[in-house]
Amino acid sequence: MKKNAIFLLAALTLAACQREAAPEVETVADFVPGPTAFTAQIEADPASKAVIGLNDSSKPQTFWENGDAISIYSSNDTDLKSTTGATGHKFVTTLDANATEATFVWDGTGNALPAGDYLATYPYRSAGRGVNFKVSPYRVAAVDVPKAQTLEAGSYDRKACPMVAFAAQGSNSMQFKNAAALLKFRVAEDDIVAGRIEVDAADKISGRFRADVNTTTHVPTLETYTASGVEQYNYIDFKIDGTTAALATETDYYVAIRPTTLSSGIKIYLNGNLVKSINASQLAAIERNKIYNLGTLSTPATPAEKKLTFDFTVTPKTGWPTSGGTHHGNAYSYPLYGTDYSFILTDCENATKCQVYWATNSPGKRLALAAQYRYLGFPAIEGYQLVQVICVNKQLSASDTSTNPRMGITKQTTATNTAAPDNHYVTGGELQNWEPTGGGTYTYNLSGTENNTVYYLYALAKGAVATLTLTYTPI
Repeated sequence: MKKNAIFLLAALTLAACQREAAPEVETVADFVPGPTAFTAQIEADPASKAVIGLNDSSKPQTFWENGDAISIYSSNDTDLKSTTGATGHKFVTTLDANATEATFVWDGTGNALPAGDYLATYPYRSAGRGVNFKVSPYRVAAVDVPKAQTLEAGSYDRKACPMVAFAAQGSNSMQFKNAAALLKFRVAEDDIVAGRIEVDAADKISGRFRADVNTTTHVPTLETYTASGVEQYNYIDFKIDGTTAALATETDYYVAIRPTTLSSGIKIYLNGNLVKSINASQLAAIERNKIYNLGTLSTPATPAEKKLTFDFTVTPKTGWPTSGGTHHGNAYSYPLYGTDYSFILTDCENATKCQVYWATNSPGKRLALAAQYRYLGFPAIEGYQLVQVICVNKQLSASDTSTNPRMGITKQTTATNTAAPDNHYVTGGELQNWEPTGGGTYTYNLSGTENNTVYYLYALAKGAVATLTLTYTPI
């Protein structure tokens, strides 16, 4: 009995020792942790991001703000060659007041940052992106200058002006440098609700770019590249907050723009009216980290151009039909910049049903020309002639992915359900084949058009429109 008690005591003692044994630590081979905090400075003069204030010299100055986040990548990140891209390590700052220098601390999610050379980007982006430390200069993809920017009085869209930083292995200090430039302006009228900056089609000033970072100067350059879902644009649209709120007079506004050499210059539009043109001899290139002052912009009595973009991917305007019906030849109003523009929805004259309407079902809102021989009549403007039509198409229906829309610009409608004869097409408005799945941009440069005249988008084969940009010049 005593012997059994001894054995039992020994077993319990052994079990207790086994339970209290320190757990084994599993180490990752060759992993050397990097810093968990970085000191980040903002490039001096003129501006970088976030909140623009005034420094002691009354020049624009920008600051880090509480809660700002950056993405940091190491040359030893294991997912650098992933097909879905490298995932950045999120570092966040906590500030009591805005500052030009701040400490960013790893937020603790995911894997720890490994030691190595570092690239960092602002604003933070959670999705993976291509990062390449095997080339010189180093590269980081998916750096965005948005084509649609929200204006702020005395400041600019926080998400619109990217910054990039580099730090060599062993350093936990980095200076963020602007990858973009800024255009500064004021408006003279109190009814300006939106505008556009536009350059030649070959010059890309917004969209998604790749930042190439010089490891000696740490200066980034934004390069174009091609990949699935990657697009660049030759324009930037801006407004206050997505509504019809007007810009204030006597107030500075800023638009971020991708640095580039200009083919022929820049055009600035307010409420669709061309208000300023700057040719390449006046401004040959937009340079990084510079502010270009456009001055106070005012609308001429007779603008040299009107460029109007109508978006059919939004909620249908009041009164528009959302299905086919008997609305042959009816006119419908599209309010834009405080003006009502009239569109005509019609068909060949012997059709029993007008299949032109503002569709809201799958695959999303669009202007549908849902049968052949259908027409969309454009607004006619007194004193102006239509000179260009740009259509971005959309898939007509969720199931129709094989029918190629065929669209042209005509002077009139046909009386019967037959193809329009050649003499119905405007010069430059001849038929084009569109992709059935949508997303393509199709441009018609017109000549011989007349004052205050309705012209038509004509569907020889059915299709749909996402956005429509119409350009008019004085007659």
